[in-house]
Amino acid sequence: MGERAFWIGTYTGGAGRGAGIYRVTRRSDGAVSPPELAAEAVCPSYLAAHPSGNVLYAVREEDAGGVAAYEIAGARLREIGRRPAGALPCHVSVTPDGAHLMAADYGSGTVRAYPLAPDGGFAGDADVAEGHGGGPRADRQEGPHAHMTAHAPDGTVLATDLGADLVRSFRIENGALRLAGETPLPAGCGPRHLVVHPGGYVHVLTELAAAVLVLRPVDGYAALEVAAESPATAGPAGDPAQGAAIKLGDGGRYVYTSMRGTDVVTAHRVLDGGAALEPVADVPSGGHWPRDLHVDGAWMYVANERSDTVTTFRIGGDGVPAPVGAPLAVPSPVCVVPA
Repeated sequence: MGERAFWIGTYTGGAGRGAGIYRVTRRSDGAVSPPELAAEAVCPSYLAAHPSGNVLYAVREEDAGGVAAYEIAGARLREIGRRPAGALPCHVSVTPDGAHLMAADYGSGTVRAYPLAPDGGFAGDADVAEGHGGGPRADRQEGPHAHMTAHAPDGTVLATDLGADLVRSFRIENGALRLAGETPLPAGCGPRHLVVHPGGYVHVLTELAAAVLVLRPVDGYAALEVAAESPATAGPAGDPAQGAAIKLGDGGRYVYTSMRGTDVVTAHRVLDGGAALEPVADVPSGGHWPRDLHVDGAWMYVANERSDTVTTFRIGGDGVPAPVGAPLAVPSPVCVVPA
């Protein structure tokens, strides 16, 4: 095992104690170096890297939000472009071909596709898809709240809408973001993050119902249907419990979720090629209010926002993560991505 570097997105200003985007390095013995500030930025809560490995993108999670692109120069980041977004952009992803940056705007409920140049820089303004609808939770579902985007094998962009209890399917055609279909989910569940399993199923972590939904493609990924539902934790989810992140592990043999409130990470065994999940163990996250998590082979990193820590875990042969060493002090961490 060689050295491995990671970028960490944080909350800043009134939202947190971070100063921007940090860089850490896991050494060959598994220890993680103290964080170094790679770039000052305003609430870069979620990050994504261009396939070339030369550019990193970050949201600016503000009421008048935006996205920024950074050239990667060793341990430092140099801003090379910025574009406006909707209110409170909370997630970015890059299409596998590197041609577009996707952003989900929680506050305005919009989804955006920014064209990118071959070098990863911005190449124009975003095409915008407006959200619609709401749900039964008046405090969280008074309107659409786009929360993330992910990419299906056929090129479909899947977007969760926590406010409207929807997974929306988009295609990018001639630079335009075209709605291909919408999948309604159980009322009040609040879909937050999702992953596409190698078996073709889509696993959706809900924030408001403490559950993971398994969706089956019906018409490609334009139309999906709920095939199964599983608890998001192995034990009682507790109250309040808010699902945060979901990631695949070990080539799709396991799924991992983080849960705020009870502050646990849960290992789920994947059954029947992705058609069902079985939660097998809850593990303390090593801090308070776990947000994003990143699985890197046998290693896992969990960002605990409110305790200002990132915890390193080693995943055992049974799929259950165990903490390694003391949590690393990082101010208001939200997102961990490999450098």
